[in-house]
Amino acid sequence: MQAQGKFSRNFIIGVSFLIALVLLYFGVNFLKGTNILKKQNTYVVMFDDVTGLYPSSPVYVNGYQIGLVNAIKMHSTDPIQFAVDINLEGDYRIPQGSYFEFGSDLLGASTVSLVANKEASKLLSPGDTLHGRQKQGMMNSVANVAPKADSILTHIDSVVLTLNKLMSNPMWEQSIAGIGSTVAQLDESSKSVNAVMASIRKDLPTVTQNLTAVSNDLKEVTAELNSLELQKTFN
Repeated sequence: MQAQGKFSRNFIIGVSFLIALVLLYFGVNFLKGTNILKKQNTYVVMFDDVTGLYPSSPVYVNGYQIGLVNAIKMHSTDPIQFAVDINLEGDYRIPQGSYFEFGSDLLGASTVSLVANKEASKLLSPGDTLHGRQKQGMMNSVANVAPKADSILTHIDSVVLTLNKLMSNPMWEQSIAGIGSTVAQLDESSKSVNAVMASIRKDLPTVTQNLTAVSNDLKEVTAELNSLELQKTFN
């Protein structure tokens, strides 16, 4: 009886240990984001640089997560290349001519994105090797723009210093005063011109009538002179 009881305790301990190992295995894979209950296809992607890339890094296509990075190994040293194993969930298959891009998002997290060849008619088989490319990330773009921004800021500082020197010069105040005086004179001249134009517009009808009367008188005088000349001719 004692032997049987000891065997039962050992059996229970062994089963509990196996259950703990299974739970540990599932728990580790769950924390890694790997669902071992789903079918997965593994592909190998060659990268020249894997800075910031780690196992369990997400893999996307058009912004949708389709898998995870499973492992990273050095493939060769001359040239340096790394073989990255990528697990894709479900029955997703990669078209021939596709490639993977490795880069960083706005928060600096490393991600791998599949750029699928939409014109391909054939699909790659699980286990095939693809080429990877380094994606131009936001931080790289900022690094490229930074020197140009520094140059622009330097020119702005130079312009500001020049303006400060110009405005601190006593001649600047005199120039401003002279400009103000000129503007005032122009304003007065404009008012005078407006007054003259208003007077002309007011007297223009009278002047026009007088010119018309003078023109009529000249016509009458001319007619009388012509009549006198004709009478002299006939006499």
